[in-house]
Amino acid sequence: MQSTHKIAGKDAGPYSAYLTSENGHVDYYVDPEDETGDSPRSEKSNGTWHGNPNALASLGLTPGAHVQRDQLLALMNGQAPGDGREIRQAGGNGTRVAGIDATFSAPKTISALWAAASGEDRERIERAHNQAVASTLTHVEQHVELVRNRAVGQLKWQTANSLVAAKFTHTSSRLTRDAKNGVPDPQLHTHVVILAAERHDGRFAAVDSRQLFLSARENGAWYRAELAHNLQREGLQVERGTGKDSRYFELTGVPASLAEHWSSRSQQIQRAARDFKDRYGRDPKAGELKDLTTSTRGEKATLPGAQIDANWKTLAAEHGLTPDAARDLFAGQDRTTVPDTKQLAREILDRVTQHSSTVSDRELRAIAYERATGIAQSAQAHQLLATLERTGQLIALQNGLWTTRELREREQQTVTTIAQRAREHAAPVDPASLAQAEREIAREIGNPLSQEQRQALHTITGPGGVTALIGQAGTGKGVVLHSATHAWQQDGYQVIGTAIAGATAERLAADAKTDQSLTTDSLLARIEHGSINLDKNTVVVMDEAGMADTNRLSGLVQQTSIKEAKLVLAGDAAQLSPIGAGGLFAQATENAPTSELTEIHRAQNSWEREAWQQLRAGNATHALAQYDAHGQLHITDTREQATERMLADWNEQRLQKPEGRTVMITDASNQELDRINTQAQQLRDRAGELGNDRANLPGAPYQLAAGDQIIFTKPLHQPAGQPRVENGTLGTVKDVLDNNTLTVDTHGAHQREITLNTHEHKDLKLGYAQHVYKAQGLTADKSLALIGGWQTDRERSYVALTRGRESTNIYTSRENLGHQGLNEQAIERLADRIAQTNAQQASIAHDTLHDRALTTDTPGHQPESAPEQQHGVGAASHTGPDPSRTHTPETSRDNNPEHQYASPEAEQASDPHLEHGIDMT
Repeated sequence: MQSTHKIAGKDAGPYSAYLTSENGHVDYYVDPEDETGDSPRSEKSNGTWHGNPNALASLGLTPGAHVQRDQLLALMNGQAPGDGREIRQAGGNGTRVAGIDATFSAPKTISALWAAASGEDRERIERAHNQAVASTLTHVEQHVELVRNRAVGQLKWQTANSLVAAKFTHTSSRLTRDAKNGVPDPQLHTHVVILAAERHDGRFAAVDSRQLFLSARENGAWYRAELAHNLQREGLQVERGTGKDSRYFELTGVPASLAEHWSSRSQQIQRAARDFKDRYGRDPKAGELKDLTTSTRGEKATLPGAQIDANWKTLAAEHGLTPDAARDLFAGQDRTTVPDTKQLAREILDRVTQHSSTVSDRELRAIAYERATGIAQSAQAHQLLATLERTGQLIALQNGLWTTRELREREQQTVTTIAQRAREHAAPVDPASLAQAEREIAREIGNPLSQEQRQALHTITGPGGVTALIGQAGTGKGVVLHSATHAWQQDGYQVIGTAIAGATAERLAADAKTDQSLTTDSLLARIEHGSINLDKNTVVVMDEAGMADTNRLSGLVQQTSIKEAKLVLAGDAAQLSPIGAGGLFAQATENAPTSELTEIHRAQNSWEREAWQQLRAGNATHALAQYDAHGQLHITDTREQATERMLADWNEQRLQKPEGRTVMITDASNQELDRINTQAQQLRDRAGELGNDRANLPGAPYQLAAGDQIIFTKPLHQPAGQPRVENGTLGTVKDVLDNNTLTVDTHGAHQREITLNTHEHKDLKLGYAQHVYKAQGLTADKSLALIGGWQTDRERSYVALTRGRESTNIYTSRENLGHQGLNEQAIERLADRIAQTNAQQASIAHDTLHDRALTTDTPGHQPESAPEQQHGVGAASHTGPDPSRTHTPETSRDNNPEHQYASPEAEQASDPHLEHGIDMT
């Protein structure tokens, strides 16, 4: 793992003392505030210099020599230790960053084995670690553009000829606050303090720390792959695919109980990070993580090194890992000789489009090195990427993005099929049936369809084997689908509804009155097995199609085409994106007869209808000004205060109008959602609205009582012949039969009473507040939205703020927004956050870049786009269909529709606990 943080200029003295006062391998016994080096363990530094030998010599340093404190301090102050000349200029305010500490930390099982092993075996482990660190630094120098240079008025980023850095290897962590015996956990890690960069013209310069932060996942992955390879060469066996998203590895044969016991420091920091996220609704940033790390440090160890080492070996032996048992682990076969490149290629290609249709340069490389762990070296994975590009299995796109040939061909095939079916007269409807449907639905809803809705009705029931309906939030999409279903059924067609989420499919059945409605997975499986037969007399209606991933949407398009059934896609690409590779719905609407609903009917207030349209378009400043002017934007100092305000308003509003529905929505963490629901339950309990008996809910911070509102978070299968309870279904606890058994009245299309055991089905939550992903498609009388946290973006905000008919209230905090100023400034920051889009785009929305190289090793490379885009941190620019349009493609279009502008999505966040500023030491 790699963690990265800046060393402030004011900390140069304490930090240089802290690093250079270590004692061999047993470390962290000195006070970092002691600049004299007179603490009990002040002995010679174990640090060594890294850099080009000639560059080091020009600075007055001897390559391979130990790092001396005065030398390190001089470089931290931007001066050459030999002659005192300035090699890094101070910033405009007269200060400079002392350095950047990139810490490479071995997985815990490796540190545990080191602690239990004999001296000879310890050296083998250290050698494997040190070689992995050295390899990673070479990779950084060759591939990370760390140096900024301005030439002819243009700012360019370049790789460094060499870094100037000091390396310090330690083998223990800090004590935790609650440590009782004064013995730290073993933790093999190396601090690489980067002090300057040698440019290709021989001059020295400061390092762009932002590029190190952005490449942290990639660099950490390179280190782990190299470390795994080096350890395998020593005969150790590795377990691949551990940790978050299967990115990490551990050693086999090391007792898990021992590794867990010796993870107290990292667990403490992770708990602090989780507490931070629970409180503020977002992950801590790098500087905040550094503060958390510092604040959770315990006292310094004062025991002699030999006593600590003896304690480690005793504890390891208690877990069955004696020095002899440790030696036996080295007896495995060296499996590093023949890398399994075929397996690695398969894993890389699978991972590239696992979560999105495109990935950035950095993410692609990180994926390759992560998957290489245990089966190949990082350099081999790097070369394999070039091979996959050369053979066409990886495709380079504009704006520094990549996709796979398999996914792009699936997208192209799907769009081709849609375009080819544009002129088909599939499931034609008699005009009289349409007119009758309009009259029937008008009687049901008490109003005639609007002109826009009538036009949409005629479009989706008209020509086209695939037709599409873009329904902006609150525009009456359900009314149009109901009318169309009525007309098709009048003419004898079978109408099947489908959606990715089961609860959405049920809602479609209730709103549109389809003959049946089921999840897309179930529909495709039944088509394949022949239990559902599609033909020319079948219409399939997919709701919330903007949330459909490419595989499912493509499968549905192909199956309906083969069976000559009509397919209607209804959704909105401006709302929530798929979980998985997606963005194909927007492409489908460009190639099928499509209507878009823009007239909002849900919101009662005209100003709020306008605000919703502004939110969708990304004009968040105007929308928030409207909410503020009408007293419906509430800004507090802290997230906790914002939550309390929302809960108080929710309680007041539901008591004023018990027959109405008031819903709370948040875009933050599950921990926060649980806390809000717990507090809401307490408010109801104090009002005497809940039963006295309680049922346990494993893993939840609350119990359930009669009267509680709940939501199912996974499907619940029922006895044969009864429909299952779908994920996302709401319900009310009717009775608590015992500690584990409930009766529940479900809401929605299949209202019924069910009995369940919470130990057998624990996938429930209180449903007073919902995460925004469960809220798409929901309509309530009043909505209260807590936003501004780490997940806030345009799509989530648009969904969260468009659920209420009567009113929507917004709650946020200056704490979330990183601003302590006036409300106007906080609103501006919130608007910036809401305006950012993370909407997925299909790979075919981007031009290919046939002659672009995967990496640029040439000095002086100038990014093709703005720096923030080149490095994947700029917000994607969203351009949707022209509002209020209805179109029919004139011809079958070229199935490589590379006509839309798109900038890259933000770099996918890597594990904040492991790679963005947490120093586990």
